[in-house]
Amino acid sequence: MNIVRVLLKNIMVVISSYAVSFIVYAGALPSSATILEFAEKDILFVADSDASQIVAYKLPPQQAAKTSSSYNLEGIGTKIAKQLSVGERSISYHDIAVHPVSKEVYISLSVLKENKTVPLIMSVNQSGNLTEINLKSLDHSVKKLVNTATDTVKFWRDIPATTLAITDLDYINGNLYVSSLSTGEFASTLRKVSYPFDKSTTISSIEIYHAVHDQTETRAPIRAMAVLEIGGVETVVAAYTCTPLVTIPTSALDNGAHVKGKTIAELGYGNTPLDVIYFSALNNEQKKEEFVLVIHKERSADLIRVADLVEANKQEGLSTPEMWAKAGVVTRPVPLAGVLQAADQDEQFIATLKRNLITGDIDLVSFRKGAYFRLNDFISEYNFPDYQYVPEQDMFRNYQNLLKTDSDYGDLIRQQQAQKEKR
Repeated sequence: MNIVRVLLKNIMVVISSYAVSFIVYAGALPSSATILEFAEKDILFVADSDASQIVAYKLPPQQAAKTSSSYNLEGIGTKIAKQLSVGERSISYHDIAVHPVSKEVYISLSVLKENKTVPLIMSVNQSGNLTEINLKSLDHSVKKLVNTATDTVKFWRDIPATTLAITDLDYINGNLYVSSLSTGEFASTLRKVSYPFDKSTTISSIEIYHAVHDQTETRAPIRAMAVLEIGGVETVVAAYTCTPLVTIPTSALDNGAHVKGKTIAELGYGNTPLDVIYFSALNNEQKKEEFVLVIHKERSADLIRVADLVEANKQEGLSTPEMWAKAGVVTRPVPLAGVLQAADQDEQFIATLKRNLITGDIDLVSFRKGAYFRLNDFISEYNFPDYQYVPEQDMFRNYQNLLKTDSDYGDLIRQQQAQKEKR
């Protein structure tokens, strides 16, 4: 009888919610779990691309992180595989998101078990404690998307278009922005979904000029994006494959509108952008400044001052071909090799899921804003025990010591100090 009551309750919720195109229920798993995004402190959005829907999970309250500290979890991929009792090659990693309160990292992945792919969300803290999130136990609401890509189209023989049904999410000011591939002639689509979910949805098709291809494009979807204010105007900063960077004012996103984005940069051919992250950090003059970081699959990451985005957005935008060189807004290359996914962690760090280029394993590590590299990833002149810093390098030495501490090599600082005292 209890089972019958639960079923009836869920059916009534579905019926009463159908008119506003979302469902509140418990006890079901998504078909897939790809892009992650946090809203308010306990709401986690999960993109279910296979089912063309977005699930908003209500997480239990969490304690605030006491301090800001770096993640140094090398070989986390092996640990995840062992906990799930599968081989490392049976796991595909899709995205990470940092809980805004606890600063724990949430990882979306899919696991191949007995020829069946199972979606999972796992959380991990800085001590390396892994927890599989019991999605069935969480209250959640679902937003179904319409006119999304179907598996009738396949890329490279075996990649269904449904994998691009939701390519990125960004939440700001009560709205969830959803980049996607949809059906129809203008397949590149940007949606604005109100949260809490209701019947309102704004669906706009997007057109851009691609400098490398020297043509206007309407099919390829946005691959990564961030929503921020540019010159006082709320704007989507979007990166596409191969790699135009485009601005789209959110005010232009009317339902049914066909919007032309402004191409403000060409970041290089033969590349897929993985993440666009917006944050504040100290600049070279030790003053707080706003930045956008575009992380790539095949290229060095691009760090861009928001002030430069503002200036570039005042111009007409790129309209002529540029095949070999970068064009448009000024960028600074930063060495984030091997990064698979990234998220803004806190005021000091960016959290990343990256492939270890030595071991081949998956690491979960943080990069300090302002440095954008980890000192223990290479060996240089400064690592030799008999190296002596000249007085003019005191500031540089202090910064290197900070980076050593970030990577959990604080003991080397004490050793260095002891050697200095012996001389």
